[in-house]
Amino acid sequence: MHETLARAGGTVLAISADPVDKAKKVVEGNELPFDILSDENAETITAYGLLFHEPLGRGDIALPANFLVDRDGKVAWRWIAKRVQDRADPAAVLAAIEQLLADS
Repeated sequence: MHETLARAGGTVLAISADPVDKAKKVVEGNELPFDILSDENAETITAYGLLFHEPLGRGDIALPANFLVDRDGKVAWRWIAKRVQDRADPAAVLAAIEQLLADS
């Protein structure tokens, strides 16, 4: 998906409630081709309605979610997990990217 977006001039960004140093380690350790932005205070995560209160007291985390934002800055498509274990189907995300590109 990253390559498809990059070819079209798009960018992948991830946002995590983790501190900067932990997010950096995840990017480097997994050789990710995109950045993970740190939202330690959960301001953006909360604004998008993604803050999940960990019931075991390990701290708040973000629900997994995918957003496609068009060139005008509007959310064109979104997928939000119902549980922290859920992940979007890559085929559905790719189809949404291709539709957004076709509509552009």
